[in-house]
Amino acid sequence: MNAKKIELIEAGMKLFAEKGYHSTSVEAIALSAGVSKGAFYLHFQSKNDFAKTAFDYYHEAISKRVEAVQQEGLPPKESFAKQIETMTAYIYEHKNFIKMHLNQNISFDEDTDKLIQKMNAQNFRWLYQNVSSIYGNKAEPYYPDIIIQLEGLMNGYFKWIIIDEIMIDGNQLGAYIVRRLDDVVSGLIKRSETPLVTSDQIPAAVHTNRTPVQDILNTMTDKIDELGVPEDKEAELHALIEVMSGEIAKDDPKKAVMQGLLVHFQRRPEFEEECRELARLLQMELLE
Repeated sequence: MNAKKIELIEAGMKLFAEKGYHSTSVEAIALSAGVSKGAFYLHFQSKNDFAKTAFDYYHEAISKRVEAVQQEGLPPKESFAKQIETMTAYIYEHKNFIKMHLNQNISFDEDTDKLIQKMNAQNFRWLYQNVSSIYGNKAEPYYPDIIIQLEGLMNGYFKWIIIDEIMIDGNQLGAYIVRRLDDVVSGLIKRSETPLVTSDQIPAAVHTNRTPVQDILNTMTDKIDELGVPEDKEAELHALIEVMSGEIAKDDPKKAVMQGLLVHFQRRPEFEEECRELARLLQMELLE
């Protein structure tokens, strides 16, 4: 997206937050961005097209911030907590725009509905990736239920921040939600609950498209918990799994990254089989 288009989006979103969508004209957006009305239409077909593009722009912006946290290689729980903190900071930063979007009756076309479906699917996959990285296969039958409850918990706090304007310490919210997630998962497993929602009930539009590679990484996650290594080493191994999970989720995962990360597991005989299978599935050689 070029700089002028971004400048228009940021100017328009500021006006939407201040005056509302319906009270903001194309002329006002163009004037605020320092361009003519004609220049606006060089980039957008209509105000509705503008709002749709802006919505996508901000979604991509927060996704990139979250992805940057995922690439830090933190232990899975710490990483997920920081990802939530990053989202919370973003929500506070753009609270007025988000509130305007929720409160005003903006007419969306079919393309926008598809965009929202895509965002919902990405959100489900993001939560799935974090939950599977933290708990491995031991909680797999409960993944849909866990994600539904987790999504409800997060959305509840975000709603109170945006609509009811309560102040919550964003630096505490991430870790707090992860602790509640632990409570949910341990309770489901301890009571051997029967899942309310199973994987085959997940709509195709939000399906995780799980791969054998992710299954192997989940198995490795379970094994880490059984190694009996010092806590700092266990956290390091979990962080490596988190980075690998993030890499394989990309459209074009880098084999060199996976090779380098797997070296840490090749040194341990417990992971010999998984390392060989990953190399086969990813069609790469293991480093010596």
